Amino acid sequence: MRDMAFGQYYPTNSPIHKLDPRAKLIFSLLFMIFIFFAKSYTAFFYVIIFLSAVTIIAKIPLKIVLKSLKLVLFLLIFTGLINLFLYNEGRVLAHWWVFTITDRGIDFTIKLALRLSLLIIGTSMLALTTTPMELTDAIESLLKPLKYIKVPVHDIAITMSIALRFIPTLMEETDKIIAAQKAR
Repeated sequence: MRDMAFGQYYPTNSPIHKLDPRAKLIFSLLFMIFIFFAKSYTAFFYVIIFLSAVTIIAKIPLKIVLKSLKLVLFLLIFTGLINLFLYNEGRVLAHWWVFTITDRGIDFTIKLALRLSLLIIGTSMLALTTTPMELTDAIESLLKPLKYIKVPVHDIAITMSIALRFIPTLMEETDKIIAAQKAR
């Protein structure tokens, strides 16, 4: 669990780290929307180029960025296999019992895996380049208009801040539990 980079800030002196956290949140939201509307491999290629450029500019090692995928690797494989074997549209390439592999099923599975991977890497870039406190302040600032309709914006931001701060602690405790179970 210690190898996973989810929710952990990576301190470097880069232009991405110095950006306004509100801007990073908005760009991250726009990035997620773009990923959901991406349909072609060309669009995914451009997203990969964009994320690579952000990673280089942010001075974050690729190894650290890819660690965020460890958390969802099982989910990626599981959903990929389900879609590969149960997507029945298109030309049949292989069939066994209730499992069918089609050309459109392979295409759909690859695009789904790319979409999920890029979403995870993109959102982890936000966490890697923004401190939890900056992120909390940015969320509170962006949600400020909701105060006028009596939404407890400050409470929501504090709750998120506490949750973000305890992710490393929870991972450490999970490591201890795993070590204790192995010792038995």
